Amino acid sequence: MLQYYPWRPRPIFISSTFSDMHAERDYLQQYVLPELAERLRAYRHHLEVVDLRWGIETVSLPEQQAKELLILKVCFAEIDRSRPFLIGLLGDRYGWIPPAERVLAATSEVVLNIDPGYYSITALEIEYGLFKDPAQSRRSFFYLRAPLPYHQMPAHLSALYTDEDTNPEAFAKLQDLKKRLRAGFPQHVREYQAGWDASRNTITGLEAFGKQVLDDLWHGISEEFDLGTPAPARWQDEEQQLLDAFIEEHCRKFSGREAKNSFHK
Repeated sequence: MLQYYPWRPRPIFISSTFSDMHAERDYLQQYVLPELAERLRAYRHHLEVVDLRWGIETVSLPEQQAKELLILKVCFAEIDRSRPFLIGLLGDRYGWIPPAERVLAATSEVVLNIDPGYYSITALEIEYGLFKDPAQSRRSFFYLRAPLPYHQMPAHLSALYTDEDTNPEAFAKLQDLKKRLRAGFPQHVREYQAGWDASRNTITGLEAFGKQVLDDLWHGISEEFDLGTPAPARWQDEEQQLLDAFIEEHCRKFSGREAKNSFHK
C-alpha cells in the first residue's frame, strides 16, 4: 500500500564571519538553498535555514558587535534545537572576539569549557556545534576559501578579507582552527577557489563552491534521514494518492457477505 509521510523540518545552521563571507552567503541564499528546498519539498521536508548573520553587514561596527552579542545568546540554542546540519564558511578572517565575561556567561550555561578570551563568535559556534559533540561530525561540512589576490586590493579593502597584516594574532588563531578541522574531519572539509573582480571590488566565480555545498547537503540529508517517497507534483495527484491508500487499507479488511444474506428484487 502507499505510505503517507508527514511534513518534517530539516534545519541547517550556517556559521561564518561577517562581511568577508557576504558573497558566499548571498550565493547560498539566492541559488543553492532554494534548489535544496525544492528537492526536499518533493519529499515533504521543509528546509529551515539558520543564519543569524543575515542583515548585519549594513550596520555600524558598534551595532554589529552589539548584535553579535545577541547572537551569542541564541546561537547555542539554535544549534541544539534539533542538532541540524552545520556548515561553516571560513576565509582569512577569524572574526570579532567578544568580551571574556560575555563568553563565559554563555558557555557556562551549555557546559562548554574553553578559554573565554580566545574565541571569536564563529569559532565558538564551531566549538559547540562540532568539537563538543563528535556525533555531529557526519552532519557538518566546512568550506575553506583559498586566499584572494590581496596584493591587488587597496589596504583598506584587503583588511576586510584578511587578518594576516592587520591582526596577526587573530590570523594565527584562524590557522589553528583550520588545522584542527582538516586533521579531525578530513572527509568533511572542502577547499575552494573564488575569483575577484577588481573593477567592482567583489568576489566572483562561486558556481563550483555552490555546487559542492548543494551536493554535500543533499547527499548528507539523504543518508541521515529516510526521506520516503516523493510527494505527487499536483494536489489532484496527492488527493488521489491518499484516496487510493484509504481504499486499499479498507478493502484488505472487507470480507464480503454471504449469498444467503443478499437482497433480491
